[in-house]
This record gives sequence, structure tokens and C-alpha cells, in this order.
Amino acid sequence: MRIWKKHADIYEIIKRVDDFLRESLIANQQVLNDAINDLLNAGGKRLRPAMVLLAGRFGRYDENKLIPLSAAIEIMHMATLVHDDVIDESDLRRGRPTTRSRWGNQVAVLTGDFLFTKAFSLITQNVSQKNMHRLSSVIKSICEGEVDQFQSRYTADVSVIRYLKRISRKTAVLFSLSCQVGAAESNCRRETIRLLRKFGHDFGMAFQITDDLLDFSGNEEEMGKPSYSDFLEGVYTLPIIYTLRNEKYRDKLVPYIGREDLTRDEVKEVGRLAEESGGLKKSRQLALRYLERCHESLKHLPDNPAKGALKELVEELIERRH
Repeated sequence: MRIWKKHADIYEIIKRVDDFLRESLIANQQVLNDAINDLLNAGGKRLRPAMVLLAGRFGRYDENKLIPLSAAIEIMHMATLVHDDVIDESDLRRGRPTTRSRWGNQVAVLTGDFLFTKAFSLITQNVSQKNMHRLSSVIKSICEGEVDQFQSRYTADVSVIRYLKRISRKTAVLFSLSCQVGAAESNCRRETIRLLRKFGHDFGMAFQITDDLLDFSGNEEEMGKPSYSDFLEGVYTLPIIYTLRNEKYRDKLVPYIGREDLTRDEVKEVGRLAEESGGLKKSRQLALRYLERCHESLKHLPDNPAKGALKELVEELIERRH
């Protein structure tokens, strides 16, 4: 993220989180070490750890407590991505071969399991029992969101509400949790915790909708995966759902729904229909509404440098094109 370059203190602490990750994720088996090092070297935005740390700055900020906690949440996120790639049979993530692509599904599943156990080991050492329960509930929600997505592949019968519930469980809950536990473990006021939790959820919703939009319009090289990969895998996201709801375009799109043998030209036609029908525009508008809610939550938080950094994160997501 560009703002980390602007906020040198955040950039430095994220580097310390990365160092902590490398120290914590050492296995006794070389294949696990190779797979995990490959994941760490692939980089990532480290948004969730950053949100833990920024939320903590609204209370009694304790870096010694928050770095292990933010690392644990990032490890949980990494684990879900490794398992996602197995389910989706993905060969690329962030422009690099996935764990399953390099070492096979068996090693990928075990790598994800290893990451989960490491995350929970860190959590039990650094988090209150109340927040441990919240963390386990979030993992449950993420799994339910993934199962819902898998079960609804290649079907047009997905409503906007079902889509929003799915991305809430799949993506937004972990952003929300990152803000909530960072604030709670820093003894923030109850209202501050509530506002940060809401900010994280709304940010996560906007983040996922934007990510789904980039599947249609992003730069393949910069995204690190092929365009229209969700559609080709039978995952019909918000632009497609809106297009199917448009009576003028539904019949034009239906012939491409439920098929696993689409040509590249047919997939481009799907993208054209999503654009022409207003499906992409309506999706962007909904993402912006969630980001407006982020600004509303921030408005009621105490003024400090962390609030400024969160505001800049929102602005950067608004401008996001890849």
C-alpha cells in the first residue's frame, strides 16, 4: 500500500511483524519451510496486521502484545488463502505459483493446517479468553462463507443479499476482527471498539467488492492472476448478479452461465455485458457506499495519527485500480 511509504513508523512496524512471522513459522519439515517461505516471499499488503496496530493506537498501545497478535491474524489469513487455492484449483496468486501448484494439494492442505495451529498457538499466549472466542468464531464464519461460495458455483440463483452475506463472512469479518481485537487488547473505550469494529467490517466489504470488480477490469500482470478468473470458476460476483437482475440483459447473459467450456471471446462478451448493463457501475457505487460508512465511523473516533492513516487507507481503496 502506498500509504506505508508515507507513514514511516507504520512501515517499520510492519517490517517487524514480517520478521516476527518468519521467526514464528519455522517447521521441522523442510517441505513445510519451503512452502511457508514461498508464501512469505510472495508479499502481501499486510492490511489486517496494520489494522490491529492502528486500532491499538486508540488505547494503551503495547507493541509487545500487538505484534504477536497482528502476526497471528495474518497467519490465519495466509492459511485461508492456501486452502482457498486448493478448493478453487488455482495455479496463480499474486503472480506466483500457488502452494498447491508447486507442491500438490496434500502439502497445501497440511501447510494451511500448520499455519492455523501456529496462529492459535500465538493467540493463546497473547489474547484474552473473550477475544480468543471471537477469533474462533471468525474462522467458523470464513469457512461458512467459503462453503456457500463453493455450493453456489455455476448457478445464477444468487441474490445480492446472499452475495453480501457471503463476502461478509469470507472477507469482512477478519478486517472487523483485526480492528476489534487491536482496540480491545489495548483497553479502548467500548464505543471506540464498536466504531473500529464497524469501520473494519465496512472496509472489508468495500475491499471485496473492489476485488471482484478488478476481476473484470484489472491489469492481469499487476493483479497476479488472469482476468475473469472468478467467472471462469463459476463464482458469480456482484457485477454478474446485477447484470442478471437487468431484464434487458439477463437473457443475453444466461447462455454463458453454468458453463465450464467458455472461450476467451465469450468471456470478454460477459465483461462487455456487465459493463453495458450497468452491473460494474452499480457495484462500484455500492463499494463507495461502504467506504462512506467508513468515513462516518472515523468521524466519531478521537483525532490521532492512526485515524489519519485509516482515512488514507479508505482513500487509497477508492482510487484502487489494480
